[in-house]
Amino acid sequence: MISEREMSRLRGKMVKVTTIDGDFVRGKCVDFTQALDNEPEVPSICINDLDRGFKVELEQNEIESIEVIKS
Repeated sequence: MISEREMSRLRGKMVKVTTIDGDFVRGKCVDFTQALDNEPEVPSICINDLDRGFKVELEQNEIESIEVIKS
């Protein structure tokens, strides 16, 4: 599982996220929310999905892996 610290470093980067159910999201990470500021206390990232054309929020427990495409 990706750590909260690793998630916090993704803001502003182009990423490809693979979810635990095998789907993927590709786009720019535009936001990070730490666990203490999120309900339920799980960190999350928000990505401008290039394929779907809207923002997608993914919680830490939904993420299988993250690949940085471009920093």
